[in-house]
Amino acid sequence: MNKKQVSGLVIHCSDSTFGSATLLKDWHVKGNGWSDIGYTIVVCNGQVENNTYMPFMDGAIEWGRDIDRSGAHTRGFNDMEALCFIGKSGKFTLKQLEATKKVIRYFVNECGLEPHKIYSHSDLDTKKPHCCGLDISKFVEACLMSDPLEQFVGVEE
Repeated sequence: MNKKQVSGLVIHCSDSTFGSATLLKDWHVKGNGWSDIGYTIVVCNGQVENNTYMPFMDGAIEWGRDIDRSGAHTRGFNDMEALCFIGKSGKFTLKQLEATKKVIRYFVNECGLEPHKIYSHSDLDTKKPHCCGLDISKFVEACLMSDPLEQFVGVEE
């Protein structure tokens, strides 16, 4: 099996307190008129619906848009892959951060992603000044160095 080369990764947040890849796809297709979800990967926070918390879904990695299709997430940068945290800007759980660490390490170690080509949505779009709310360069460094990620947690566990 050939691994896709990943040229860049843009990290987003859903700006909602709940969700899943299925729900985001519904919002993107029905709400925006797109053909599919905009993101390649969604990292859940366990709050799958407005009033439904499933602890086993906290940190779950869900597949979104096929990796062989251009994204629909950041104008001018849709040739890159996109990961979306379910949650408000900077308000992510440790399990979400640990799951994202796995994705980043896989893309860097197996798919040729250069760490300096990992961006926050706000790095690339001035109309989204708080998406995703993490200091991406510090977060990526912590992921690659296997440093503890607790400093980036923005919600109580």
